[in-house]
Amino acid sequence: MSLRTSIYACILILGSATAGRPKLRIEPLTGYIYLNEDKVFICKVEGEAEELRWFDKLGKEIDQDANGRFTLERSEYDLLLKIRNAQWEDSGIYKCRAETENSDEIEKSINITVIRRPKLRIEPLTGNIDLNKDKVFICKVEGEAEELRWFDKLEEEIDLDANGRFTLEKSEYDLQLQIRNAQWEDSGTYKCTAETENGDEIEKSINIKVIQRVTFFDVISNLEFDESDFATLDCNVTGFPEPTVSWTRDDQDVTQQDRFQKLNNNSLVIRNIQPSDAGIYFCVGRIAARNEQESTRITVKVNYAPRLESPASEVFTWLGNPVNVSCSVKSFPQATFNWSHQGGELGESANVSIVANGDVSVSMVEVTVDSEADLGEYTCSARNRLGKGSRSIWVKEAEFPSAPLNLTVEPHSTTVQVSLGKPASDGGIPILGYKLEWKSDAAEWKSKMTESETFRITELEPYIFYQFRAAARNGKGLGEYSRTVSAKTLSIREPDRPKLTTRKEGDGNAYRIYFKDTESGGSSVLRHNIKYKAEHAPEWINDTVNGSDSYLLNWATHYQVQVAAENRISESLETFLNFTTLEQPPPLPSADSATGEKAKVGTAGIIGIILLIFLALLVVVDVTCYDKNQCGILMCIAVNVLGKPVAAVKRLEQEMGVTSSSANPKGNFYDLHGNDAVHKYSKTKNLGMLNDKISLTKSE
Repeated sequence: MSLRTSIYACILILGSATAGRPKLRIEPLTGYIYLNEDKVFICKVEGEAEELRWFDKLGKEIDQDANGRFTLERSEYDLLLKIRNAQWEDSGIYKCRAETENSDEIEKSINITVIRRPKLRIEPLTGNIDLNKDKVFICKVEGEAEELRWFDKLEEEIDLDANGRFTLEKSEYDLQLQIRNAQWEDSGTYKCTAETENGDEIEKSINIKVIQRVTFFDVISNLEFDESDFATLDCNVTGFPEPTVSWTRDDQDVTQQDRFQKLNNNSLVIRNIQPSDAGIYFCVGRIAARNEQESTRITVKVNYAPRLESPASEVFTWLGNPVNVSCSVKSFPQATFNWSHQGGELGESANVSIVANGDVSVSMVEVTVDSEADLGEYTCSARNRLGKGSRSIWVKEAEFPSAPLNLTVEPHSTTVQVSLGKPASDGGIPILGYKLEWKSDAAEWKSKMTESETFRITELEPYIFYQFRAAARNGKGLGEYSRTVSAKTLSIREPDRPKLTTRKEGDGNAYRIYFKDTESGGSSVLRHNIKYKAEHAPEWINDTVNGSDSYLLNWATHYQVQVAAENRISESLETFLNFTTLEQPPPLPSADSATGEKAKVGTAGIIGIILLIFLALLVVVDVTCYDKNQCGILMCIAVNVLGKPVAAVKRLEQEMGVTSSSANPKGNFYDLHGNDAVHKYSKTKNLGMLNDKISLTKSE
């Protein structure tokens, strides 16, 4: 800590030349003032003197009537200087002066120093010590102080040279108190004291408590019981103050259940323990006064006899097809399995596998059905030390599936839509698919296999009677056919209206419209007729689409589109579609404007320009020679190669030639794509719109 000092003086003017020489005295003798605190300094005269005055650190007399932080109070023999709310800048040498009787001047100085009031701090802040443990408490001083000392709970000073359970260790700024092997009787209030430069004594106290945390001992963490046992889970716990004990499982208090009870000794009893009671339990000890909680984990296992389950009591197969027969068993400890067929045990040659997961075990045997003798009852038996159990599974021969139900036919001109329902019986094994058959009156049956219960038959003749039937198929084979359904295809007519879908593509304002012809009406679709218009436009714009087409549209405009399919008979009903184009994005800045710099020509560009100029000069010179003197490269070519005089020289620009490039239109467009492969072409139609228009893609 740095101290700021100045010189102040107290001067006394003596009043009598014959008396003994008077003296001045300032109390207190030291000039320390704590920052932001008040203090009084008294200038006293011993002898005859008058005109007591105080002067500040700058030598300026302090006003008798001052009402700021510096004030004076006079009595018969002294003059008090009171400094309020002392600040760092108040440090310095102050003087008290007086005048004697023979007009001599005497003075007394005091060095006033503003210091920060020292404080004591004890670390750690809490005084808890675990029983039979060691701990250190550090007394630290903040500011200027000395003579740090520790006092025990009886207010007796702890000796620095003590070598018992209480010892001290001193450094420049702190004094450490170490307590070893803490005992209950060590609890109490301890304090640390120090003496300041001002002669004051400061102290800091700490309440030391010897505690015992929640501690578990002699706890068995893994317990095993047999089903229906009276189970006891012991929990030995200690602490100070004595902890309260609770029992939990899956974060729930188990003592709320009927068969669970906590005893006075904190043990948990489970009456008639069941396999469902197995799991992890926690004994929880809590000391509420310190909000302290600890727990210990106990794993409980429950042994029980096998309990058999089976996915099915019947399994279907057919001759020559192997089948898996399985049974599931819950038990602890794990059970051993045995399989038998029609009362006779399966030999070691049987293909048996076992998969275990915790308490659940699954045993599976593969049965090869070579003959009817391999069918019948298969028994799964499981056993452990607590008991046994068994279950029978019957292996039966599967049947062919019955006929599909509710066969319906929806005719069109050259196609029919067939729907059917699942058969009433699958024969014991899953349905794998269906066989559809159809024929005209005088023709042979045609067939198609399908896994779906709906099917479309194509390439039929229009306006003809057909018969339809279906049969279901499982692993054993094809079942019986359904009843025959007759239907007459329709005559050739106009197509059904196409189905339209739309999808936005990419990050720009581009959309794609798709259309699909559901029914051609017995005659191939030749074209699609499209018309469209902006929402408030007075007239429709019409066109015909065979492949794909694109149109220019406005930005941020709502459009209406109508599409109809046409075959050689007529046109279908129209399908309607509405959409709105996006707002036009702002133009992208050019490379020059983006960088703020003009484009620069590179080295290769400069070389190219020079070569171009040189070539141009060469051509000009050669043309001049040819024109004036009938010589040069052009003359040579004209006479020797062409064999005739050369025509007049063309302009330089014509000789070098200029090629033009075409640019693709940019903007917002819609593509229209058909699903037919015929008449594929693409064209672009400019509808005379301005530059703020965008292109629409016509849909399929």
